[in-house]
Order: sequence, then C-alpha cells, then structure tokens
Amino acid sequence: MQDRNPAKRIPKSLGTGTKLLGTYTLTDLAVALFPGVVVVLLVQLVVPVDLTVAGYQADAFTLPVAGAFVAVGAVFVYLTPAYTTSLDWVTSMLGFHARASEIDHEAAKAYTQIERVYPDRDAIERTDGAVVGLVQVIPPTMALATDEEWARKAESFQDFLNTTVEFPIQIYSTTQPFPVDEHLARYEARLEDPDVEANPQLESLIEHYIDWYEQELAERRMTIRDHYVVVPVTPAEVHFEEASLAAQLADLPVVGLFVRELFAPREAVERAALIDELNDRLGRVRAGLRGIDGCTAHRIDATDATKIVGEYWSDESQDYGDLDQVLRTRGIVGGPER
Repeated sequence: MQDRNPAKRIPKSLGTGTKLLGTYTLTDLAVALFPGVVVVLLVQLVVPVDLTVAGYQADAFTLPVAGAFVAVGAVFVYLTPAYTTSLDWVTSMLGFHARASEIDHEAAKAYTQIERVYPDRDAIERTDGAVVGLVQVIPPTMALATDEEWARKAESFQDFLNTTVEFPIQIYSTTQPFPVDEHLARYEARLEDPDVEANPQLESLIEHYIDWYEQELAERRMTIRDHYVVVPVTPAEVHFEEASLAAQLADLPVVGLFVRELFAPREAVERAALIDELNDRLGRVRAGLRGIDGCTAHRIDATDATKIVGEYWSDESQDYGDLDQVLRTRGIVGGPER
C-alpha cells in the first residue's frame, strides 16, 4: 500500500536539473556557450563591417574565435568542483574578487565574532560575551611508534577527554612554512669562522650541505604543524550558582528573563568571573595533556593568540609590527586606529 503521508516522502533527487550528457545539465551548457555568445555579440555590435585583418574580413574570424572561447567555457565546466554547480562557481568567484580584501574592525566582527582582546589577562572576548583561551599542544614523536604505543597514546587521550574535559573545547591544527633561511643561516655563519676557512674540506662539506638541504626542503615542501586546544567560557556558565534557586528560575520561559536581569552580576564582576573560570579550565586542560606520556602543553598568551586568530581569518601571515601596541589601538583584523 502506498503511503500518502507527505512527511514520509523521500525525493529521488535534490537540486538537480535536466541532464543532457552524463551529469551535465542545461545550466552547464549555458555556462560553456556564454563566452562564445559574448564574442559573437561583440563582433556584431562593436567591430565595423568593413574592418579587415591581414586582408581578411574581420567577421571571418568570428566563428573560430567564438569556438575557442566555447572550448574555454567547456573546460571551465569540466573543472567545476563536484560540490557545486558551474553557475554557482562563477558567481562565487566574481563575488570574491569584487569584494574588498580589507574591512574595518566593526565589519570584521560579523565574520570573526571577536569583540576585544585582554592582553593583561591572556583572553579574547567574542561578540556573544564569551571569553576564549588557547593551549598549544606539542605531541610526542610517533613516526617510529609501534601499534601498541599508538594504542597507549590513544587510550591516554581518551582518558583525558573523559575525566578532564567537562566543558566544550575545539581542536585547531594548522601549518606554517619551515624556517629554511633561519635554519641555514647558522651553517652559512659557520663559513666565516676561522677554523672553517682554514679547512677547505670542511668548508666544501658545509657548502654542499646548504645547497642540498635547501633543495630538499623545497622539493618536500616541508611545513611545521601546530596544534591548539581552544577553550571557551560563556556568560550563562557563570551567571548563577548551579544549584541556586535563581539558576532554576532562570530556565523558565518568561520568568527567566526577569530573573536573569535582576540577579545577573554586573559587567565587571561577570567578566572577572569569566576569566577566572577560563584560567581554571585552561589549567586543567594543560595538566591533563601533560599527563600523556611525551606530550607537553602550554597556554598561549593574548599576543600570540591574536596572531593565530588573525592568520586563521586572513589565511596568510600578518605583519602587525609591535602587536602588543596594536592591540590597544585597532582591531585584530586590521581596520582604522581607534
């Protein structure tokens, strides 16, 4: 018996158009033909009828040029990522290049959700009032570890999550280029030492090592991976004592609004409570991670945390100069001084 309940109907497909060839739709055909159509229109509307090129009428080149542009459009459609359509891809790229690459602090807050930074308390405040801190994790080297060692490390990390982490966290991993110049500068400086200059064989060995190492790193594209644990504390977690009557009343639909307004602490008191709770959580996370054999962890200060957040949103290294001074004059993602 066929079920007519609309809540239980399952569509055969979502967001699909009429297929012309394989997975390609009528929209893909339009995107591929569009460059050629533009060429034909430009020739008809802009190019004079009597124009000649190398003795040939200009309109004689219309079809070959239009065909070449159609081929370019077809290649574009072919290279469209599987998660989107060719038309959406074109729209996204045009919108990306049309938007300004730099925005002021107020506009940036809509994307970054960062309100301000507290350099003296090593905390970052979000636009929703929560404060955030970071712990950097330096894991043990596991390149030559056995399966048993991997299992022990995994169990230790599982114990850390089950026993220490009683609050939300985020794990953020990123990479940065290996400092080749900084590493090789020490060997280049050795070439100027008197003992090296007096030993041609040693000097030649160092020179060959520098050339080989620089080429080796370039071929491998070696990077350094950094791992961070992001710990937030929201105002709702410090407004009331967990077992107090006010905390229970605050959960009520209508009465809770008045209770939160009457009994919520002042802004300065709330911020101090947030940061105290953040310090406690970061300390617990750091101690728990250090309990894993071979793993070290330390808290990131506000200056480094701001740099990490800024590079996350800009997707490139930022040169802020004296960042401690910048934090007191302007937004963390650029913008005018304030």
